[in-house]
Amino acid sequence: MTDSRSVEAVPARLLIFAPQAEQAMAQKITGILAAAAITVEWELVLDAQSALFRLANQPHGLLLMVAASDPAPALALWAGCRSKAADLLGVMFLGAPDAAVVRQVYHAGVSDVLLLSDSDDQLAHLLEQALRRAEHSQRVHWLNFKAEQDGFDLTLQPVAQSQAMRHALQLIHKVAPTPLPVLIAGETGTGKSVLARYIHLQSQRAARTFLTINCGALTPSLLESELFGHEKGAFTGANARRVGLLEVADGGTLFLDEINSAPMDLQVRLLQFIQEKRFLRVGGNQPINVDVRLIFASNKPLLDLVNLGQFREDLYYRINVFPVEIPPLRARVDDIPQIAAQTLLRACSQLNLPVKPCGPGVLEAVRCYPWPGNLRELDNVIQRGLIVSQGERVELADLPLEISVPARNAGSQLIATEAIHGFPWPLNARLDEVEHAWILHVLKACGGNRTHAARQLGIDPSTLWRKLKEV
Repeated sequence: MTDSRSVEAVPARLLIFAPQAEQAMAQKITGILAAAAITVEWELVLDAQSALFRLANQPHGLLLMVAASDPAPALALWAGCRSKAADLLGVMFLGAPDAAVVRQVYHAGVSDVLLLSDSDDQLAHLLEQALRRAEHSQRVHWLNFKAEQDGFDLTLQPVAQSQAMRHALQLIHKVAPTPLPVLIAGETGTGKSVLARYIHLQSQRAARTFLTINCGALTPSLLESELFGHEKGAFTGANARRVGLLEVADGGTLFLDEINSAPMDLQVRLLQFIQEKRFLRVGGNQPINVDVRLIFASNKPLLDLVNLGQFREDLYYRINVFPVEIPPLRARVDDIPQIAAQTLLRACSQLNLPVKPCGPGVLEAVRCYPWPGNLRELDNVIQRGLIVSQGERVELADLPLEISVPARNAGSQLIATEAIHGFPWPLNARLDEVEHAWILHVLKACGGNRTHAARQLGIDPSTLWRKLKEV
C-alpha cells in the first residue's frame, strides 16, 4: 500500500526586512496582517545580514522589503538573495510611486510594489495575493525536489484542500481497503481514472495488476472480447484464443470507465459475472473463476439512464454499492493552486522544459475561470502556457484570452465609485474621465495587481503609477 497522504499545501513563511528608519511602516504592515486575519508565519529583521542569514537557514516564500524612505538597502538585499533562492518572491513597500524607482524595482525582479497611499484593505488584499503566489512557487519547487529525490509520482497524489474534495477523499480512504465495488461519478475530465488507480494503490491489491477499459471507446463486439476474451474460431478473424482483461486482472483491479456507455448485451454478461464471480470466454464453454475488484466510472447520472431505459436497473444496484461523487474543478477553487503546481511540474518533465511557476495574476485568473473541461482543460492550458512563455515564469499573457481577461468572469460592469457605470460612456464625458474610469476598472479586474494591470493596458508600469496618482 502506498503513502495515503494527499498533496498538502506548502505554507509560505514571510520575512519582513525593515531597517530602523522604517519601523513605523513595518508596524503598519504587521498590524494589517493581524487585522485581516491572514494566517502566515512571519519574522522581522532590521538589517541585510540578518535577512540573508534567515533566508539561508529557513526557507521563506516571500520577502517583504519596507523602503518607504530609501529603496537602496532593499534593492541591495534583493540583489544579494535573488540568486540564492530561486523560489523566493519579493514585494517592496514604497512611500510614493516614483516612476524611476518603480522601474528599477521591477527590472530587479520584484514581483509587486505596495504604496503608502494604499488603503489597509488594498494592502491586505495585495499581501494575501503575494502570499498565495509564494505558496504556489514553493509548492512547485518542493514537488520538483520530491520527484527528483524520492521518486514522488505526481499522477498518483490527489489534491484535497477544498471541502468538496476532502469529503470525496474521505470516502475513498474508507472503501479502498475493502473488496467492495466502487462507482465514481463525475463530469468528463474530473480525474476519475486517477482516483480509480489511487483506490487500487490504497487497497490490499496494490501489488497486483490494475487495468483500465473504456466502455465508450470500443464497438460492442470488441468490448465483449476485450473484457471476457474469446476462443479460437469464436468469430471471423478469431485465429487464436485471447485472454480477456478480467482474466489478466485476476487478483487485482479492473477499472471500467464510462460504464454508462456499455451496450445492453454486455450489461447482461457483466451482471452475471458480478453475481457469480465467473464467466465464459466468447465462444467458450468452460467457466473461468477470477477474483477481481471492479471500479466503475460514469460521466452521466446512471439513475437517469435507468429511468430512460438505457441502463439496466439490476446492474445499477449491483455496481452502486459505494458511490463516490467527484466534484467539478469549478467547485474546487481552493485546490487549483496545488493542482496547477502538480500539472506544471508534470508538463515540464513531459515537454523537457525547465521548471516554471506561475507569475503575478495567473493564479487569480485560473481561480476565476469556470473550467468546463475540468482538469483536462487545465492541463492543456498549462502545457500551452509553458510552451509560449519566454521568461522564468508562466505569465498571464501566456494564457488563452478567455482565461487571462478576468473581466469576462467578473462581469463587464465598471467597479469603482468614481467610475462611470454605463458603457459606452455619455457623449459629454471628458477623455480623462474615461481613461481614469478604465484604469480603475482594469486594476480592479486584475485583483489590484499593478503589474498585471499595466500589461493589460499595454503601458509601462511607471506610466500606470503616474496615472494612478492622477486618479
